[in-house]
Amino acid sequence: MIKNGIARILISVRDMSESLAFYRDILQMSVVADTPVDSGGLEQLWSLPQGTTGRAVCLKNDEQTTLLELIEFKPHSGRFIRTGAHTHDYGLFTIAFRAKDVDAAYHDFKQRGYPFICPPITYTPDWVPVTVKEAIMVGPNQTPIALIERVSEPIPMIKGDFGIMLDASQLVEDVEAVAQFYVDILGLSKGFDQVLPQGMIDDILNLPTGTESRMMFIAQSGSNAPMLEFIQCSVKGEYLADVAKPPNLGLFAIGFETDDLSALIETFQTHAVKILSGPVNISTDSREPVRAIAVEAPNRVNLQFFEQS
Repeated sequence: MIKNGIARILISVRDMSESLAFYRDILQMSVVADTPVDSGGLEQLWSLPQGTTGRAVCLKNDEQTTLLELIEFKPHSGRFIRTGAHTHDYGLFTIAFRAKDVDAAYHDFKQRGYPFICPPITYTPDWVPVTVKEAIMVGPNQTPIALIERVSEPIPMIKGDFGIMLDASQLVEDVEAVAQFYVDILGLSKGFDQVLPQGMIDDILNLPTGTESRMMFIAQSGSNAPMLEFIQCSVKGEYLADVAKPPNLGLFAIGFETDDLSALIETFQTHAVKILSGPVNISTDSREPVRAIAVEAPNRVNLQFFEQS
C-alpha cells in the first residue's frame, strides 16, 4: 500500500535562498526540481488562502529516494510553527542527518549564528551496540536538525561532511495509537520499541531530570528511507497542530507515496481516520500531476498521501 517508506518531508520556508544555502550548500543535498507552486491544488490540499502562490524546490542525497520539499508560499504568515514551543510538545520535531564530525559541525554552525537545543553529547544506546555523538541545532525556519555521528565501529563511509537522513522524529502523547496507525493500518514495520532508562534523553531534549520516556522506530521493510521516530515522555506537552500547517513556517508534513490511493482512502474510512482534504490533483515538480490527500494522523500530525498519475 505504501511505497518505499517516507517519500517526502515538507517544510514551509520564509526565504528560499536562506534554506537552499543550508540544505544545498552546507548539508550538500542536490536540487532535483525547482518549480512554481500549483496554487489551485495546494490551496485545496492545505486549506490555504485563495490566491496563494509560491515556489517548490525538492532536494535529495545520493543514497535515498526521499525528497526534502521546501515550499516558499506567497504570502506566508511570517509565523514559525515552533515559536514558543517546548521540545516535548506534540508534533513533528527533528530531521536527523548523519554527520562525519559533530564537534566540527557544532563549531561551524555556531560561528554561522545557528543556535543549538543541545551541544554534542556522546552516549551508547541500550538497543544497539554502538556509541554515537549527537547535537540538535535550530536550522532555517526554526526547524530542529539533529546531527548524529557514529563514533564506534562500524563507522559508515560519508563522502562529504554530511550523509543520509536518518529519521524524522515526533513527540507523541500516545505511542500505542501511533503503532496502531502506522503498523496495523499502513502496514509499516516496527523496528524498535522500548522504555528508555530513566533520564537517558533528558539532556538531548532539554527535559526535566528523571523524565520517563519510551521510543519507537517504524519504517518500511527493505527501504533505506529515513525512519519514523516517536518519543513519548512522562512530561505532558501541548499540541502544535493548530500552528503546524502552511502558510506558517517550518516542518509541517510527512509525505508517502501509495500505489492505490482509492483503496487507501477506503481503508482510512473503515478505520475512522480523519481525511482533511482531497483527493486533489497537485504538481510541485517536473513530473506529471499526482492525486493527493491530506490526513490527520495520531498526534494530530499532517500526513500527505499521493499516487502518481
